[in-house]
Amino acid sequence: MSSYQSNEIKLINTSLIDPHPDNPRKNIGDVTDLAASIKTNGLLTPLSVVPNGERYRVIAGHRRLAACKYAGIVAVPCFVLQLGPLQQLEAMVTENCQREQLTVLEEADANVAHRLGRSGDYVRDRVKAASIKTEVRASRDDFGQISIGQLVAIARYDGQPDRQKELAQAAGTSNFDYTLRRIERDDRDRQWVESVAALLGEPDSGINLIPDPEKPYSDPEWRYIGCMFPSTGTPEEAIEKIRELNPAAVSIHTVSQQVYLWTRRDKTADAEKEARRAAEQAERDARRHALEEYAAASADKRMAWLHGHLHGVKRDKLVETTARLGLLQIIDPDPQGYTQALSTWNDKCGVEQFTTISGIEPERALAELRYHLDEPDWAVWAVQILAARIEWFIDPEDWTSTSDISRRIPGYYQILQDLGYTPADDETSHLDQLIAAITEADSDENEEDEENNQ
Repeated sequence: MSSYQSNEIKLINTSLIDPHPDNPRKNIGDVTDLAASIKTNGLLTPLSVVPNGERYRVIAGHRRLAACKYAGIVAVPCFVLQLGPLQQLEAMVTENCQREQLTVLEEADANVAHRLGRSGDYVRDRVKAASIKTEVRASRDDFGQISIGQLVAIARYDGQPDRQKELAQAAGTSNFDYTLRRIERDDRDRQWVESVAALLGEPDSGINLIPDPEKPYSDPEWRYIGCMFPSTGTPEEAIEKIRELNPAAVSIHTVSQQVYLWTRRDKTADAEKEARRAAEQAERDARRHALEEYAAASADKRMAWLHGHLHGVKRDKLVETTARLGLLQIIDPDPQGYTQALSTWNDKCGVEQFTTISGIEPERALAELRYHLDEPDWAVWAVQILAARIEWFIDPEDWTSTSDISRRIPGYYQILQDLGYTPADDETSHLDQLIAAITEADSDENEEDEENNQ
């Protein structure tokens, strides 16, 4: 057994395993024959992987992983290793050398760190940046001024020039993180749909998988009754939910990244009535999903702007903003709220939003806060704290309700706009709808009070 293996084998869903971004072998080649062999004989040699958050990265077995995905294999046996970044690179070089010679360029990339006396991360980041094609570099005149971190993020989408150009245009602005997160979210949604499609395609799935009807809402055979999308849960949870609903058929819609549910049109009146109720519920679910997407996107945009602009605001304006944000939150919906010590930020009260706005790692946030709140630049930190708490309180439902939180959203936007923030068109539209709903609710409440007083 290699020194880079363990005795423990774990069965892992292929949708949770990613190729390692630092794999020295850039081209895994054609895996058609290997996929056919694995489909016939099974995977004879487990993969070697390392944890990456809630997912995994391949150390040994990139071709086997690609072949398993090509063959529709849902789960594969894996050795789960605990290796540092340099150990991971060394293990991948060793594995490739043992199986098949690396190209001269790949071997040079793996060893250049030692020759330059630089860290492996330093060299790998610059190799990735150097791989960006001329077409993408030409998309802006000051491409060479983009930071190395943003260049690495752009290089990650090699072979997708449109996405690389989109990221390049956002580089150096407060919208870069938002754009990158949106692209990453699109990728996760695509992977989710592909995983669900693979599970539905299993011979024993017991679910009727059909092509999308050409006329989805007027097809003579199928009636639309609902859909599943990534927020439904893991691919496995989505399959279980589909089984519970027991539709006559399902189809995969790759454009919307959803799974559509269908019933036959020759059902009884009761079944049609149930289908209508299901369709209405699906529509409500779709609206909620769209609202969740909007709420996440608008929060990302606001916090990215705060991160990129607060340190450039004059001190007297920050002091004024601190007072306004404090007054906006003086009646705290959380009975404990601000009375809790800052140490509670480890698991609640806005630590994630604060680290996004400030750019400070969560483990350092508390110490930095305690230091700066006693320093001359306290105002910018106070604004970051108070803005983070408001961002933490806002939920998707607050955009359509008249709760204590929703009533603060218009005031929060006014404060941000006074700092220089410019809402996008969709934010303005949602904000106008929210203000109208609050005005209507206040009007109804006043009418009810007048009737009670008569």
